[in-house]
Amino acid sequence: MGRVLVMGDIHGNLTAFNQCMERSQFDSNVDTLIQLGDVADRYENTAQVVEELLKIPNLIAIRGNHDVWVMNWLLTNKIETVWVNNGGKETISSYEKLAAHRIPEHKKFFTEIQQDSYTDSQNRIFVHGGFTHPKAPKFDLIKTQCHWDRSLLEAAVIGEKLGKKPTILSGFNEIYIGHTKTLVWSTDQPINIYNLWDMDTGAGSNGRLSIMDIETKELWQSDQVGPGIL
Repeated sequence: MGRVLVMGDIHGNLTAFNQCMERSQFDSNVDTLIQLGDVADRYENTAQVVEELLKIPNLIAIRGNHDVWVMNWLLTNKIETVWVNNGGKETISSYEKLAAHRIPEHKKFFTEIQQDSYTDSQNRIFVHGGFTHPKAPKFDLIKTQCHWDRSLLEAAVIGEKLGKKPTILSGFNEIYIGHTKTLVWSTDQPINIYNLWDMDTGAGSNGRLSIMDIETKELWQSDQVGPGIL
């Protein structure tokens, strides 16, 4: 049995991704990678990062809000202005360097391999943004909450200040999210509050990419990255 490692938002940063894989000594033959979404945008190697992820047999890929933009573009060829202004230009550039015959596999990655959330046998849930219904994202009335929500982390922060665990955290043994940079709290380390882990340590701009063993909590990180396209 191999390890299960969870990784935060990559944002097209191939160098940071490779550093995390090397430093954690990730073994594709036995280890499982759970990647929390936002593979895409801001740095120039989104297509190349996806190529590396597709090589991992035991991959559980979560869909982030930036990934939704890329998915829609690959399926329709329509370019949303809000996406271009948030790092999409760099993603488009990366796909200009990708061999055309690889495009179908990338469409499959964003539409079929990525999923909105994942719950394992130990009742640990993995989602990019969060959820507002205590039983999981699939019960949320607004289905895009799993890509965009920040209230889950905000509730945990407030609960910690008040000394009371929020009810929203009670449905799962552990909750792993990305989406909200821990740099907001002046740290480039994962934030753990009660049973919630925020793994977005700023690989999209000025922080680091993080990968962690979910059993032992051993952590590996990339070097600090430069400013990305916000």
